Amino acid sequence: MAEKSTFSTLRWRTAQWLERRWWRNYLKGKSPEEYLADKRAYWARTLAELDWQPVAGRRVIDAGCGPAGIFIHLHDKEVVSALDPLLDKYETDLPVFNRADYPSVNFLHQPLEASLPEGETFDAIYCFNAINHVADWGLALDALTALAAPGAKMIMTSDVHRHGWLMPIFKALPGDALHPQQHDARAYREALEQRGWVVERELVLRTEAIFEYRGWVCTADFSRRP
Repeated sequence: MAEKSTFSTLRWRTAQWLERRWWRNYLKGKSPEEYLADKRAYWARTLAELDWQPVAGRRVIDAGCGPAGIFIHLHDKEVVSALDPLLDKYETDLPVFNRADYPSVNFLHQPLEASLPEGETFDAIYCFNAINHVADWGLALDALTALAAPGAKMIMTSDVHRHGWLMPIFKALPGDALHPQQHDARAYREALEQRGWVVERELVLRTEAIFEYRGWVCTADFSRRP
């Protein structure tokens, strides 16, 4: 029961409502076909930038997939599960998302923090721009780690604070209501390493005034846990 109450914090529920509104506004007037084509091209560019190659038949999860996550690029290349707490809302709200368009994808309508049944694990994990949307950051990172088979690979990306003095202000107000979690790059590295992830590459994918959008490419080596 405590786990469910964590997921239902006011800040997180507000962020989820704002996320739905953001997508509706962002996609207003866009051609779904053109948007999805552009998004698939974006995913291909991003994987190339991260020096990451899909592996045919590999079991993977798109954790925090949104309505047009990397599953739209990988569904015919890898064996994909895709997880998000707003999947039902996206299918109702948005013309770009219809589960029937991806019959090979196993869609999971649940928060990132929730455990999968029977301890299911994956050989690769994709977590793009999702980990700062969760209610409980530590629990979400634990859940992601529990999804990793021995030696699994993971890509994680997130906005991180560039200026230390702004981060406590954004945590308190919040200054970024779409993202309940506010952390810097060092916090991400330390949290990953504490859970047995070896960070092989860390890249700045985009720089803005307050945030950097960073990516981490990691390998699970749980013998290294402190």
